[in-house]
Amino acid sequence: MIELPQLFFYFFAAMVLGVGLIVTFSTNLLRAAFALFFVLFGIAGLYVLLGGDFIAIVQILVYGGGVNVLLIFGTMLTADVSSPGKSNLSFQAVLTAVGAIGFFVLVYGIISSTTWNLMPLQEMKPTTSSLGILLLREYVLPFEVISFLLLSSLVGALVLVIKGDQT
Repeated sequence: MIELPQLFFYFFAAMVLGVGLIVTFSTNLLRAAFALFFVLFGIAGLYVLLGGDFIAIVQILVYGGGVNVLLIFGTMLTADVSSPGKSNLSFQAVLTAVGAIGFFVLVYGIISSTTWNLMPLQEMKPTTSSLGILLLREYVLPFEVISFLLLSSLVGALVLVIKGDQT
């Protein structure tokens, strides 16, 4: 009998692969950008199954929310997205298919010939509190340096945009 975590794994894996094919082979950029959100959401579900609650939330917020919304806005602001003149499918489809099949055969051979050391199952604990303690105690200086670097790059971009409008 299949257990609930295995059922969720199969669901998220099928979702990532199925919707990923839509992203790959869609000729409509807007449809591909919307489908990309579901791929990123499925990957976040796989992260949850692996016990990475923090990285799953970051995946949804940063990639699913921020980056995907940026892609959708960029696509919508592009002229004639709804009716592209040429398809974005490659004319080298046969060569690409042979390369992809060869890659998957190679990966399958490596995975099937490897002996995997299995660890005993442990209880999953939330990782957000331990990451917060590490960021605000042991790694507070690099955390603040990165935040200052991001802030200064935003201010620099703003200065460049303002100077570009005046000339």
